[in-house]
Amino acid sequence: MSDDGPVIRDFISKEIMLEEGPSSVTESTRLVGGVLDSLGLMQLVSFIQEEFGVTFEETDVTPENFQTVETVERLLARKGAGRVDEAMVNRPSAGASPGG
Repeated sequence: MSDDGPVIRDFISKEIMLEEGPSSVTESTRLVGGVLDSLGLMQLVSFIQEEFGVTFEETDVTPENFQTVETVERLLARKGAGRVDEAMVNRPSAGASPGG
Protein backbone atom coordinates (compact mmCIF):
# COMPACT_ATOMS: atom_id res chain seq x y z
CA MET A 1 0.00 0.00 0.00
CA SER A 2 1.14 3.55 -0.59
CA ASP A 3 0.27 7.05 0.51
CA ASP A 4 -1.51 7.50 -2.83
CA GLY A 5 -4.34 5.09 -2.10
CA PRO A 6 -6.19 7.24 0.45
CA VAL A 7 -6.00 10.29 -1.85
CA ILE A 8 -7.37 8.32 -4.79
CA ARG A 9 -10.07 6.60 -2.71
CA ASP A 10 -11.17 9.92 -1.21
CA PHE A 11 -11.49 11.52 -4.65
CA ILE A 12 -13.53 8.61 -6.02
CA SER A 13 -15.77 8.58 -2.97
CA LYS A 14 -16.42 12.31 -2.73
CA GLU A 15 -16.21 13.54 -6.32
CA ILE A 16 -17.48 10.59 -8.33
CA MET A 17 -19.72 8.62 -5.98
CA LEU A 18 -20.81 11.83 -4.19
CA GLU A 19 -20.51 10.20 -0.76
CA GLU A 20 -20.29 12.20 2.41
CA GLY A 21 -18.29 10.99 5.37
CA PRO A 22 -15.71 8.19 5.37
CA SER A 23 -14.96 6.59 2.02
CA SER A 24 -16.50 3.21 1.28
CA VAL A 25 -13.91 2.67 -1.48
CA THR A 26 -11.16 0.15 -0.60
CA GLU A 27 -7.93 -0.90 -2.31
CA SER A 28 -9.83 -3.73 -4.00
CA THR A 29 -13.11 -1.97 -4.88
CA ARG A 30 -13.83 -2.61 -8.56
CA LEU A 31 -13.46 0.70 -10.40
CA VAL A 32 -13.91 0.14 -14.16
CA GLY A 33 -17.02 -1.96 -14.53
CA GLY A 34 -17.92 -1.14 -10.94
CA VAL A 35 -18.13 2.31 -9.37
CA LEU A 36 -16.73 4.17 -12.42
CA ASP A 37 -18.51 4.78 -15.70
CA SER A 38 -16.59 6.24 -18.67
CA LEU A 39 -17.08 9.82 -17.45
CA GLY A 40 -15.94 8.86 -13.96
CA LEU A 41 -12.83 7.23 -15.43
CA MET A 42 -11.97 10.41 -17.31
CA GLN A 43 -12.51 12.46 -14.14
CA LEU A 44 -10.19 10.13 -12.24
CA VAL A 45 -7.54 10.24 -14.98
CA SER A 46 -7.63 14.06 -15.00
CA PHE A 47 -7.44 14.22 -11.20
CA ILE A 48 -4.47 11.84 -11.02
CA GLN A 49 -2.59 13.68 -13.76
CA GLU A 50 -3.04 16.97 -11.93
CA GLU A 51 -2.56 15.67 -8.38
CA PHE A 52 0.53 13.55 -9.07
CA GLY A 53 2.05 15.44 -12.00
CA VAL A 54 1.94 12.49 -14.36
CA THR A 55 0.88 12.33 -17.99
CA PHE A 56 -0.94 9.25 -19.20
CA GLU A 57 -0.67 8.02 -22.76
CA GLU A 58 -3.75 6.55 -24.45
CA THR A 59 -2.24 3.12 -23.94
CA ASP A 60 -2.10 3.70 -20.15
CA VAL A 61 -5.85 4.24 -19.83
CA THR A 62 -7.01 0.64 -19.94
CA PRO A 63 -9.49 -1.34 -17.83
CA GLU A 64 -6.56 -3.37 -16.48
CA ASN A 65 -4.77 -0.26 -15.15
CA PHE A 66 -7.93 1.16 -13.59
CA GLN A 67 -9.45 -2.06 -12.27
CA THR A 68 -8.88 -1.17 -8.59
CA VAL A 69 -7.13 1.51 -6.56
CA GLU A 70 -4.26 -0.95 -6.19
CA THR A 71 -3.80 -1.27 -9.97
CA VAL A 72 -3.89 2.53 -10.28
CA GLU A 73 -1.13 2.76 -7.64
CA ARG A 74 0.98 0.29 -9.62
CA LEU A 75 0.45 2.35 -12.77
CA LEU A 76 1.66 5.44 -10.92
CA ALA A 77 4.73 3.53 -9.75
CA ARG A 78 5.52 2.41 -13.31
CA LYS A 79 5.17 6.00 -14.48
CA GLY A 80 7.54 7.14 -11.71
CA ALA A 81 4.85 9.25 -10.06
CA GLY A 82 3.21 9.27 -6.67
CA ARG A 83 4.54 7.90 -3.45
CA VAL A 84 4.20 4.20 -4.24
CA ASP A 85 6.33 1.53 -2.58
CA GLU A 86 8.63 0.10 -5.28
CA ALA A 87 7.58 -3.46 -4.33
CA MET A 88 4.09 -2.70 -5.69
CA VAL A 89 5.35 -2.25 -9.24
CA ASN A 90 6.07 -5.94 -9.74
CA ARG A 91 3.27 -7.40 -7.60
CA PRO A 92 0.74 -9.34 -9.71
CA SER A 93 -2.82 -8.04 -9.90
CA ALA A 94 -5.49 -9.75 -7.86
CA GLY A 95 -7.01 -12.38 -10.09
CA ALA A 96 -4.13 -12.32 -12.56
CA SER A 97 -3.00 -15.71 -13.70
CA PRO A 98 0.64 -16.64 -13.17
CA GLY A 99 2.72 -16.17 -16.26
CA GLY A 100 0.36 -13.88 -18.05
